[in-house]
Amino acid sequence: MHPLIGITCSTTIGSSWSVNSLGRLQDAVYRNYSQAIEFCGGAPILIPVIKKTTALESILSKLDGLILSGGNDIHPRFYGEEPLLKLEAIDAERDATEIELTRLALEMDMPILGICRGIQVLNVVSGGTLYQDLFSQKPNCLKHRQEADMQVQTHRIRLDRESLLYQIFKKDEVWVNSRHHQAVKDVAPGYRIAAVASDGVIEGIEDLSRKFVVGVQWHPEGTWEVDEDSQNLFRAFVEAAMR
Repeated sequence: MHPLIGITCSTTIGSSWSVNSLGRLQDAVYRNYSQAIEFCGGAPILIPVIKKTTALESILSKLDGLILSGGNDIHPRFYGEEPLLKLEAIDAERDATEIELTRLALEMDMPILGICRGIQVLNVVSGGTLYQDLFSQKPNCLKHRQEADMQVQTHRIRLDRESLLYQIFKKDEVWVNSRHHQAVKDVAPGYRIAAVASDGVIEGIEDLSRKFVVGVQWHPEGTWEVDEDSQNLFRAFVEAAMR
C-alpha cells in the first residue's frame, strides 16, 4: 500500500472561461511536490485552506504523513512581532490552517516534512521566530533568492553529523537551490539545527524526539528529478510515513 501524504496548498487568484468567475480564490500547489511523492512510493493528497479544526482532524486521521509546502510570508504576529518594512505578501487564512494543522500533526507524532515556508511554519508553531527579511536583517548573507531555474543548485549547506539529515545524505555538505527571503531566526525549543549555509543562515531543523519531523529551507521538490540527494530526502520521508 502507498502511504497517504497530505500536501498543503497556497491560495491563488484564478480565472476560468466564465467572466463572472474571474478573481475567485484557488487552492493550488506546484505539481513537483506530488510527483516527487509518487516517485518515492507515496500517494499525494492536496489539503486546501480550511477553517474548522474538526475538518482538519478528519483529514489528518486518514493521512500517514504531511508536507508543509512553500509559499508566502508568515504573519509576524504568530511569533510575537510587528511587521517590518520588507515583509512581503501574507495569507492569514493559510497561516491559520497550517498552524493548526501542524499543531495537530505534531500531537499525533505524524511524520512531517516542511519545505521553505514549511520549515518556518514548524519553527513558529513550536515557539521559534523568523527573520522577516534576511537581506535587511542579516548583514553579508548569501543571495538566498536565486533567479536561476529551480533545478539549479546555487549554494552549499553544511550538515550536522548527529542529524537525521546527515544520516539521509551521508555527507558533510550538499548543494541546494534557494528561493526565499525569510528564514529561521531563533530555533524553537525541542528542535536542533541540522544544516546551515556558509553565512550562518539555518537551512535545516529537526525534532529528534519524534520519528520524522524535519524542515528544510531549500526546495528539493524542484530538483528531485535530477538530484539523488533530493530523492533520498523524499524517500526517507515516505518510508517514515509507511512505518
